[in-house]
Amino acid sequence: MKTKILFPLLISFFNPGIFFSQEKDEFFHEIEVAYTFVNNDKWRGAVTTNWKHIYDEIGWRRWGGDIYISRKIKSIAIESGITVNYTFDKDIVNYLDVRPWLGLRSDLQLSERTFLMQKFKIESRNLYFDESYRNEHLLRSRYLMSLKYNLFKDQENWKLNPTTEWYFIDRQVDAERFVNSVEFGIRIIKVFENENELAFGYKIESFKKTNLSENSGRGHILVLEYGF
Repeated sequence: MKTKILFPLLISFFNPGIFFSQEKDEFFHEIEVAYTFVNNDKWRGAVTTNWKHIYDEIGWRRWGGDIYISRKIKSIAIESGITVNYTFDKDIVNYLDVRPWLGLRSDLQLSERTFLMQKFKIESRNLYFDESYRNEHLLRSRYLMSLKYNLFKDQENWKLNPTTEWYFIDRQVDAERFVNSVEFGIRIIKVFENENELAFGYKIESFKKTNLSENSGRGHILVLEYGF
């Protein structure tokens, strides 16, 4: 029964069509450091800092941070936090993105070595532009599926982590790249004896065409993450 559940989940994580479309390709690197300040039977909390850089004709960069607290109720958790990003470069309109958010998370063990985490969150995005554009407010919902598989039997120090996340916004605003999009990822995670984690991976973002925008493309992202 668990195998029947797991197979369609693995299929849903990857869409081969995203790699062979004729969309524009953009290339990034992303570095993230996360500190978990509480994690017990009732509470989980962490603070994260993030750096993202695009390699393109217009090479924008982004500093970001996030802090959240989570109340655990058995396999379900209610989460709340705030994300702040600043995107900047001399050739673009710089802007600050402030996102208070509320989320619902579930954790499910599918087999002895396989675990599924799902998260649904709603963000209130507040975009503050340096010039040219008016400041904007919009709502964005996100749904994440994250599968973790222990690569070696009876060991948890190496994990494979495929992910898929869908993004949906209520309306298009000036300078908004993400109309509706989906992101696929794959990571290798090393868990150390002190439970710190180092992850290296690859993500690909697909930006969909809608009646709000004619722009579409793919973002290829090399990811390095450290958690302690």
